[in-house]
Amino acid sequence: MYIHLGEAVENPPLGSSHWFGYPDLPPDMEIPQIEEDGEPYALTLVCQINLSDLPLPTAGKGLLLFFADISYYCGNWGEASIGSHISDNRVCRVVYVPEDRLGELENCRKFFFEQDEAKAIRLTFNYEKPNFDEPELQLFGQTGHLEWEDWPSPCEGWQLLLMMDSMSGADYSYNFIDWGVLCFLIEREALERKDFSNVRTIILST
Repeated sequence: MYIHLGEAVENPPLGSSHWFGYPDLPPDMEIPQIEEDGEPYALTLVCQINLSDLPLPTAGKGLLLFFADISYYCGNWGEASIGSHISDNRVCRVVYVPEDRLGELENCRKFFFEQDEAKAIRLTFNYEKPNFDEPELQLFGQTGHLEWEDWPSPCEGWQLLLMMDSMSGADYSYNFIDWGVLCFLIEREALERKDFSNVRTIILST
């Protein structure tokens, strides 16, 4: 299934599907963080997806939020923690908010500094591959960017969960190792259980 970008908005509706922007979480769910030199900082919100927006009867309901340590790829200094090898599960996180907790959502904008201002981009979903001049954003399925028969160890037999293409816009630019793609991976059985505690990432680039 492909994800298509729409217009940029400053304040999307609570719990709506959008790329970038600020996460919506219940008060007792923390924004995923990572430490560098003993200092914690928030992982970048890649996107949040309201499962009721998907044209897929088996998707169920709830909210999926994808986070990753990708600030290096938008030009920030430091070392890249995600590269062309399978990452650990500290540098990427997927948070699932079940349907019965959507009424508790709060926007997390207040936890970010003003210089971290990030506009959200509305999303639509269908099975039509994006045009050549659009970023290839994908949910589930298989990617044509994998040059081997299977994902590298320890993720053999795993499922593609989300793919983010290198992309740029008016106020952002992400270049994944010579315009590659960032892939979130999950064990198939874990996806069936809605257990997102061990998601991994890898960048594919030719």
